[in-house]
Amino acid sequence: MQLCFDATRFGFGLEEAVELAAQKQLPSLAYTFQAFSANSKDCRRLAGGERSYLDGVRQLLSEKQVEIACLQLDFCLDVEVKKAVSHFQAMVAKLAQVAAVLGAPRVCFSLESGWGDQWQSKVEAALAPAIEVASNSGVRLLLRTGTPPAYHGRSLSRWAPIAPQSWRDILSVCPGLLLSFSPADCVWQGLDYLRMLPQLMTAVDHIEGNDVEVNRELISDSGLFGPLWWRYRIAGKGQLDWQQLVEALKLYDYKGSLSIHLDDEFVSSCPSELCQSLDYGIGLLTPLARG
Repeated sequence: MQLCFDATRFGFGLEEAVELAAQKQLPSLAYTFQAFSANSKDCRRLAGGERSYLDGVRQLLSEKQVEIACLQLDFCLDVEVKKAVSHFQAMVAKLAQVAAVLGAPRVCFSLESGWGDQWQSKVEAALAPAIEVASNSGVRLLLRTGTPPAYHGRSLSRWAPIAPQSWRDILSVCPGLLLSFSPADCVWQGLDYLRMLPQLMTAVDHIEGNDVEVNRELISDSGLFGPLWWRYRIAGKGQLDWQQLVEALKLYDYKGSLSIHLDDEFVSSCPSELCQSLDYGIGLLTPLARG
C-alpha cells in the first residue's frame, strides 16, 4: 500500500502540497478541488494556461519524486437534481483531464443518500457517463464513504449517510466504480470495518485515514439524532485499531493508498500545529505500513 496525506486543511496550492510531501518523505498526497463552474464545452479540453501550469506541477512531482494519489472533488452529488448531475459530469470530465496530466490515478466524489430502486437507477444513469469519461483518461472514479465535507459537524437530524448495502448495490450496477473507504465512519455508524473488508476489498482503492471519537454520554442523553456525538480525530487519537486495520489490508494484498487525514477539530489551522499532527500520523502509520 502507498502512504499519503490529505493536503486539504493546509489550504495549499498544488506546488506547496508537493513540497510538503517531499519534506515529510511521503511518496504521495491527496488534493481537494472545490466545486467549480463547468459545462460540456469547458470539459472538452484544458485551456493553454491550465495545461502550462499543470505541466509545471508534473515536472515538480518528478523532481521531488512525489505522486498524487487522488484528486478529491468537494461536491456531494444529488442525483434527484438534473442540474447537479450535469454539473457533476462536467466537473469530472475536467478533473479527469487534470488527473491525466498530473499522473493521478483517482478522482473521488461524495453522494447524497437516497433509497429505493428509482434512486438507484438515477445513480446509475448519473455515474455511468462520468465513469466512462474518467476511464477514457486512464482515471478511476471513486465514491467516498466518508462524511461529505459539507456535513462535517452536523447531527443526523440534518443528513443521513449512505448505507453499506447501498454501496454494494451501486457498485453492482456501476461497473468501473470503486470506493474511497472510511473506517472511521464505519465506527461511529456501529459497523465492523474489519468484517466488512473481505466483501469490499475488490472495490476499495483508497483509504481515508481519519480516526474517530464517539461520545456515548451524549447518545445516552439525546439519542442518535441529538447534538453531534462523534468527531473525527487524527490517527491514533481515536478508537480505530490501526494495527489490525493495516494488517488486514496486508492480508488482502491491498495495493491502493492510505491517506493521513487531519479533519480533527482539536487541531487548529495553524501550519505548525497541522505539521505536528501530520508528523504524529506519519510516526504511527509508517512503521505499520512497512512492517
